[in-house]
Amino acid sequence: MDTHHAQHYDRNRLRMHLVFGGFFVGLASGMISVLYRFTLGKLDDLRNLLYANMTPTRVLLMLLLFFAMAVAMHLLLNWSPLSGGSGIPQIRGELLGKADIAPVPTLISKFFGGAMAAFSGLTLGREGPSIQLGGTLAKLLGKMFHATEMEQRYFITAGASAGLAAAFNAPLAGALFALEELHKSFSHFFVVPCVVASVVANWVSFSILGMEPAFSFPMKEMLPTGMIWAPVVVGVVGGIFGSVFNKGLLFASTRMKKLPVPRYVVIFLAMVLALLAGLYNPILLGGGHGLIERLATTAVSAKILVGFFALRMILVWTGYGSGAQGGIFLPVLTLGALIGALLHGLILGGDMYYANFLYLGMAAILSSVVQAPLLSILLVSEMSGTMLQMISVTTTAMVAYIVAQLLKNGPIYESLYDNMFKKNGDTHREDQTLQYFLVPGDADYLDIPLKKLHIPNHPVIASVKREDVTFTPNADTTLEGGDELLVLCREEDLEDLADYFGDVS
Repeated sequence: MDTHHAQHYDRNRLRMHLVFGGFFVGLASGMISVLYRFTLGKLDDLRNLLYANMTPTRVLLMLLLFFAMAVAMHLLLNWSPLSGGSGIPQIRGELLGKADIAPVPTLISKFFGGAMAAFSGLTLGREGPSIQLGGTLAKLLGKMFHATEMEQRYFITAGASAGLAAAFNAPLAGALFALEELHKSFSHFFVVPCVVASVVANWVSFSILGMEPAFSFPMKEMLPTGMIWAPVVVGVVGGIFGSVFNKGLLFASTRMKKLPVPRYVVIFLAMVLALLAGLYNPILLGGGHGLIERLATTAVSAKILVGFFALRMILVWTGYGSGAQGGIFLPVLTLGALIGALLHGLILGGDMYYANFLYLGMAAILSSVVQAPLLSILLVSEMSGTMLQMISVTTTAMVAYIVAQLLKNGPIYESLYDNMFKKNGDTHREDQTLQYFLVPGDADYLDIPLKKLHIPNHPVIASVKREDVTFTPNADTTLEGGDELLVLCREEDLEDLADYFGDVS
């Protein structure tokens, strides 16, 4: 068999592996994400029952229980150091060769540590952990079925997208998150398994938990085009407070790690702070899903909304800064809903377009925090169950994104990734791997011979696929937009090569 036909065969075989692998990854990741979501929901219900009839004796017993859980979470984190926080930076580190997640310890630590964090009332979300659970389980499956290193990265990405899809009942947003945030690419080698896995995971979620959007309140009335100024206002406010949130979270996560006390003490203190907030109003605790649903049906004064926003912001900062297992996705959306409710009361009042403002606030602050406006638009549209509000949601997300850029607010997950891997450098791998890269049409290295390019770390470009022709390049080969490169490199060089080529496929 000649080289061209061998490469054609290998490429077709890879495509088939990605389709079927995406299906099984979506099934497995969807099941563990749904189980995690169900478990946290039941623990939230149990916690609310405890707060409904609080006594001094019960407070003391809860403090003792919280201390025991903090010690257990600390031990789990010692056993699996990459299971703390949201898990999204860790998955990105795995994909870029900066981390080597131990599947079984991470799955156990993330699931049970996250469950204990939820029961204690820490204001951490389920979505980040669902992404890491899905991606880590996909890695385990890849090892079990002897997938190549390249195929494992595709499956891990698909598992991460499936985790978000199951957590929010948003399959398109799940796939887009993996592509826009984890790889910043839309190559079909990642699109296919991510979409397949996300749809399958969403089917699992619908089959077990019911066919409903993430939130029960729809945007029934379309915001008139003459009120386009309203999404602009929400976008500006959301962009500002998203920047404040990012700066506070990075400050807390950096400084709290340096406190001269054991980590279990830091986690326990965060739990105590959550307990005090729960004694004031237990609706403030947890990821925030219940608070968002309550806002949709209950009128709340501006003073209380401001107080809730400030308290939730502090609780998220301290909860995440403690290093506990839990994410920030849903807590950020909760802050956005509070902003939307407040601005609606200040600008309009009444009931008209109230639900619209809640969703607009979510889109605004998420776009500012994550710096992924497309994800924010699609996620809010899927959560609300309608695409009819695309103009207003898009306007809000883009305005918030621009405001965040003007305020020099970096994407939160990239900042957390930098803090975890670029500074500490605690993982280092020398393994050789194959990776596909897609050449963007506006790359500055087009039409320049390969021998004149300063490609970092000098990888081997094994093949170039241009339209339907695959060939082996030489020193005089020039690249064109749309070329698909198969590159042999060290895993630790993947991040530099992704930055250089501009698009990893």
